[in-house]
Amino acid sequence: MPRSIKNQPASRPPVDALQYEKLALSAFDLCDRQVGQLNTLITLASSIVRNPAFTSDERKRRQTLLELLLDTTEQYQQELECDRELFQVIALDAKGVPRSHLTAQHAANLLAEASQSAKATSTAVQQHPSPAPH
Repeated sequence: MPRSIKNQPASRPPVDALQYEKLALSAFDLCDRQVGQLNTLITLASSIVRNPAFTSDERKRRQTLLELLLDTTEQYQQELECDRELFQVIALDAKGVPRSHLTAQHAANLLAEASQSAKATSTAVQQHPSPAPH
């Protein structure tokens, strides 16, 4: 007995696999560059935090601001690493790598979860900033 058209799920429209792969790999390369830039910022902020200022007030201000910069930069790095993993899975799916199949719905769910996780992390960092060293 043939199934009704209404009961069949909508299929994913055909995608040019080569363009899909190029897009995913470009996004992956972008994340790599951004992670590298964030690593540079983390290294710079860490070295500034380790060098003392001249006065007590200068030390406190600089320390507080740099710790905030460092926390924020590390948060961005974690978010980008999650995005990079997702882009890599999409690129592998586009290449047809076995056991790396990712449906459009699964990709959308992963993006939604990553977004919610990033928002929760951001809220937690804002509510509980790192204590200033004494």
